Amino acid sequence: MELSITQEDAGHTAEGLPLYIFTLCNRHGMEVRLSTMGGSIACLRAPDRHGRLADVVHAEAPDCGIHLLPAPGRALHRLPWHAVPLVEDASVGLRLVSPGPQSVVATYVLDEANGLSLHCHAPAAAQATLSLRAAFNMAGEGDAGKQLMMVRAGQVVPAGAHEQDVAGTAWDCRSARPAEELPGQARYLLDPDRGENAALRLSDPDSGRLLEIFTNASSIRIGPGDPPTYFWLEPLMPASDGCLKLRCGAT
Repeated sequence: MELSITQEDAGHTAEGLPLYIFTLCNRHGMEVRLSTMGGSIACLRAPDRHGRLADVVHAEAPDCGIHLLPAPGRALHRLPWHAVPLVEDASVGLRLVSPGPQSVVATYVLDEANGLSLHCHAPAAAQATLSLRAAFNMAGEGDAGKQLMMVRAGQVVPAGAHEQDVAGTAWDCRSARPAEELPGQARYLLDPDRGENAALRLSDPDSGRLLEIFTNASSIRIGPGDPPTYFWLEPLMPASDGCLKLRCGAT
């Protein structure tokens, strides 16, 4: 199996603009499909502890893709982006540029360690925030509630509430706990002293699949799907230099 990137047509927008899907593969069989609609992750096929692949992304979840916050006019995740494939000796990638005056540049890279990196910046909106929303079910299908979530954060802002400490509450995910125990949507304020440790880990005990998120984001939004067949995750990164890595493994 070789490093590869392929392109296929994915229809058109309501305005008639073309859409494409780019498929990135590494030598270990990991496959990532990226859509030019909003720069979203359309598929991520990752191996379990026995090497069996499954798509762990729920691409139909609402609002997936890259966001610039506050949104200037029409939201970027609902617009087609321009794409340029990238091929190196040990990685394949895709550079995406958003339409409009903001010119958000987002570069995805899939490496040989089953890591998918995203580096993004918006020179014209350096004081804003960039985010990537994606929805995951590490089993590939079925109820995601029994999957274990760890978030390296001592404080949280629940939806519709004020900032609070997680200690002694159902929001405390500093040790892995079943995702179904979370009371609802929230924004976790990531510990600034986490160093090179993962900001978030999501694992499926049955398959052994593990997702780790490394990022320079200051916070991450989390919420359950409806029905709970996935959990959506949205790191909030500085628009001047947003960095994110999704690393898939198995235990």
